[in-house]
Amino acid sequence: MKTHTAGVQVQDPKAMKRANPNINTVAREAGVSVGTVSNALNNPERLAGDTLQRVQDAIERLGYIRSSAGRTLIRNRSDSLGLITPDLVNELFVRIARGAQATASAQGQRLVMANSLFNAHDLAAGYAQHDLQDSYLEYFAEARTDGVLVASMRDPTAGIARIRSHVRPIVVINYDVPDADWCTVLMDNEQVGRSAIEHVADLGIRRAYFVSIPDLVQPVVERRRGVHAGAAARGIELIDVTSLGLDSAAGQAAAAAIPLRAGSERVAILALSDDLAAGALAHLRGRDDLRVPQDVAVLGMDGDHHDSGLDWIALTSIELPGQAMGAEAIRLLNAEAEPGHVHERVVIPVPLIPRASTLGA
Repeated sequence: MKTHTAGVQVQDPKAMKRANPNINTVAREAGVSVGTVSNALNNPERLAGDTLQRVQDAIERLGYIRSSAGRTLIRNRSDSLGLITPDLVNELFVRIARGAQATASAQGQRLVMANSLFNAHDLAAGYAQHDLQDSYLEYFAEARTDGVLVASMRDPTAGIARIRSHVRPIVVINYDVPDADWCTVLMDNEQVGRSAIEHVADLGIRRAYFVSIPDLVQPVVERRRGVHAGAAARGIELIDVTSLGLDSAAGQAAAAAIPLRAGSERVAILALSDDLAAGALAHLRGRDDLRVPQDVAVLGMDGDHHDSGLDWIALTSIELPGQAMGAEAIRLLNAEAEPGHVHERVVIPVPLIPRASTLGA
């Protein structure tokens, strides 16, 4: 409360203490020593139940929140983990974050996330990148984070090398570096390409068009490799079609450039992204002479499309393994901190979910 003396407003000392309580304030309020409060915060199992409750009640009454800065300085660790992702426009990284967050939380760990702003959609469209990945690596090292997950679309080696002496447990997600000095979690992008080809080959289709941006990022390179390997193995004629982006407008333009003729043999359009596939479907819907999937089967390859009930046909695509990747990354991050740890490279399989755009109603 405030008191007034000779027109001068004076802050009550007791109120000032309660406004900014510290560990000494909590000890006085609970009638215990500062060491007991410290144990309540850091080693509650050492205290009797009634003592612990008394301290917790005092903390609640005072609104005390401890500062982690000093604790981090003394222990040279922060009891938190960092996760760096590219721009969350990509559903894969949203799912990775969810899987990592849920797994870390279940183990009593805190996960702090940073967005590097790397955007493959913008990169494909020719926009300059403002990639903050290395900057956030350095930030997490300065904060003495207990470990860092790096979900990346580019080689993180240089940035990791800079902080390696400060943060040992590091796991890289979604980027494969040969002989890396860290654990790696990947989705099987080559399998995605092979599965797409195998699916249309099993439908009796002998010609396919692979619609994709150029090989600007590693997942594109790997999916293209898988598509071509699968086509060679199954005797499929595969034609590469370069798109000017990853969105539906680019998909419409790419589909319009493909020589699709009524009465010809059935063909398939394999689109690198689901948005590209959606654009191809939009183009085909405007063609009275072509039917989907009887004349042209269409599938996406990134699992990023959600049917809100407005789609005129359900899209065949993959099921993103992002949550499994995030959970596995947390397991590996904790394993990295153990003595004698041997780095692991974990590749998560990716299922293809056939739907009406290739199978029909």
